[in-house]
Amino acid sequence: MSEARSRRPLPPGSLDLAGLSAVGRAEEDLHDELLGRVARRYFVDGMLQNDIAAAEHLSRPSVSRLLTEARARGVVQFRIGPPVDRVRELETQLRRQTGLRRCVVATSKPRALYGTSSRLGYVAARYLESQLAATRLLGVASSRSLSSVVDSLAAAHRPDLTVVDLLGCPQGSRPGLAVKAGEGGRLVDGSGPNTAQLIATRLGAAFRALPAPFVYRSATALDAALDSEPVREALALGTRCEVALVGIGSMQRFDGTGVYSPVPVPELARLELQGAVGHLCGRFLRMDGSPVEPGIAPLVLGIGADELPSVPQRIAVAAGAHKVVPIAAAISGGMVSELVTDHTTAAALLSLLLRG
Repeated sequence: MSEARSRRPLPPGSLDLAGLSAVGRAEEDLHDELLGRVARRYFVDGMLQNDIAAAEHLSRPSVSRLLTEARARGVVQFRIGPPVDRVRELETQLRRQTGLRRCVVATSKPRALYGTSSRLGYVAARYLESQLAATRLLGVASSRSLSSVVDSLAAAHRPDLTVVDLLGCPQGSRPGLAVKAGEGGRLVDGSGPNTAQLIATRLGAAFRALPAPFVYRSATALDAALDSEPVREALALGTRCEVALVGIGSMQRFDGTGVYSPVPVPELARLELQGAVGHLCGRFLRMDGSPVEPGIAPLVLGIGADELPSVPQRIAVAAGAHKVVPIAAAISGGMVSELVTDHTTAAALLSLLLRG
């Protein structure tokens, strides 16, 4: 006999306990689902309690009670630990091996932490911001490699800070004037922006341009640029910076300041035959950090290789397999005091240094 046929009809006035139990379980399931939705909207999506109440057709006190219940029942659990955007152990190992003041290594996860920013740019921007509290002069050697830092900087208001071009970079505004953030917008010369000015705009700082090309075809042309008082004043200001932000280039290409590619591939090949493994601020370096002379140094307008080490903080941002050897050369030459890189590059750099 089937189960359905074996069940006796309930006496009049009695309760169907099995049916009530099923209804109760269904209501509990619906409540738990609501609990999860409310908790996610508040803690993950960042919605306000009033907005959650409207979306779920609840009163605001009901939302508050649900959030309290979610914490009490373990729906929401808090974990407190070190920041997950950096690899601390590798930072310590690299700092000890290089002797640098600070090594900052961006982790490769979790990706969601960085939103639309690159991992390296996000971590570099946070580190730079942490170093600027008492800074009045920030020098920037404009390059494409620093573009991710610009994209990740939080908007700020620092009228007491001046961002200075460390390398010649033609400007679209009047030469030599300190341009306040936001005036004139993005300046473009051919193929890209002036990174230094974009950083100044993002930080709400003043900007001082070095309003001339970076690399010249002749010493005569460079001398003519140096006759300009605004150029001389900007160069002098650059040597007084407390913090310098620079990129490190490989021998694959030479982008100059990111708006002009002044060194052709055949010239790069010639410099490579002379031992060049990378470049920084227009100076080509050998593996031991010594400069390739004369290289293009006599034709470069910007902070000199002998002047950069006098800047107290020299923060380099660089990553990628093709940057490992150039980074090692820049460190050996004393050109940088702090390095921001990613996990993969840091591990390869440490391996290279340990091999000697």
